[in-house]
Amino acid sequence: MSKWEPVTFEESLSFVKKVKARDYMLYLSLLDVLNRNDQIPLEAYSELLLLFRHHEDLLAELSKFRPLSCPNNVYTHGSIWMIIFLMPFLLLSLVLAFEKPLKCFLLQ
Repeated sequence: MSKWEPVTFEESLSFVKKVKARDYMLYLSLLDVLNRNDQIPLEAYSELLLLFRHHEDLLAELSKFRPLSCPNNVYTHGSIWMIIFLMPFLLLSLVLAFEKPLKCFLLQ
């Protein structure tokens, strides 16, 4: 694994020009993702990976811009753990929502 080196302005500009020359709509989408202020770099990079998924050469070049803390895959969270964590809250909300109808149903 090679040491990460910062990307120069010229490299960044060259990449953006390649994208613009290849596909103008892709270029506009790239600018849209980069101009959002509410995203952290990892989210923006993940979105760019999806955006360039059909352009293998640009995708390879995009890897030079990867944030330091970014893993190689797009999906960085464990959704199964999120489901396991949220399941008790879902069950509790269902019990509370149907508590009164269940009492009436069980008493009859």
